[in-house]
Amino acid sequence: MLQYFWWGSVFLLTLPLAVVAFAMAVKLVPSHVNETTEAVDNLGGVLSVLLVGSLVLAINFAPVPNKTTLVLVLGGIALATAVGFYVRQKRAANPLYDLHVASRRVFWVAALAGIIVFGSLMAAMFVGQQFLQNVLGYSTLDAGLAILPAAILMVLVAPRSAKLVEARGARFTLLCGYVFCLLGFLVMLLLWRDGIAYWKVGLGYALIGAGVGLAGTPASHSLTGSVPVRRAGMASGTADLQRDLGGAIMQSILGALLTAGYAAAAASAIAASNKHITDSVQSELTKSFAGA
Repeated sequence: MLQYFWWGSVFLLTLPLAVVAFAMAVKLVPSHVNETTEAVDNLGGVLSVLLVGSLVLAINFAPVPNKTTLVLVLGGIALATAVGFYVRQKRAANPLYDLHVASRRVFWVAALAGIIVFGSLMAAMFVGQQFLQNVLGYSTLDAGLAILPAAILMVLVAPRSAKLVEARGARFTLLCGYVFCLLGFLVMLLLWRDGIAYWKVGLGYALIGAGVGLAGTPASHSLTGSVPVRRAGMASGTADLQRDLGGAIMQSILGALLTAGYAAAAASAIAASNKHITDSVQSELTKSFAGA
């Protein structure tokens, strides 16, 4: 009964907001804004989805036992779709991704920089949650609150990043962001141990947040500044891609490393034990910390 009351209250609160939003959209949002009649590169879009999906899945399955064939198949699909996407963008009259613009050093370096920086933030949060909950024993709420230093430092540092770009340039600001991200990962590597005090956890997240706050602005600034006006949409899309693709790939990479490292450590502990452990139990123990 309480559950129905809760959802009913949520519905009654959100319904008026939805009606207001609908009315404002009808009244204020124009039906046509600089629309074009050029053909959309749907084939390029399909190839890009297959490329990213197969690549992320291949990374995720790489540390899983007995999945070598699947990983090779997914890697082959990623390689084939990458080649197909390149050929398609070269030949399409209105390409989804202008490779001539993307080949500019300022553009692709900034794109990769954003992928690494934003991916590092998301990957650190993903792996950090496993550590906080499974090793330190934090509750779900406490583990979520533990990452607040990253958000706070991002908010505080980001405005200063824009001023630093104007004063010292995008390259200097971007490198400063990388340094802070590196320091954050070093804190995690050297200080994060079983039973540590929270300040060591918060310090690692704070440094990562400061690094992303510093590096995010020059990465986006370099992207938009390196394209002609007609390709502003491509730069904007790439800025969004930095977060989504960076998060997916970096989480997959660090997650795969975590899985492989845990499996190796668990297997060594089982081998050193003098107790008889069945194959099914060994498989469960080495699959994941939560499963164990």
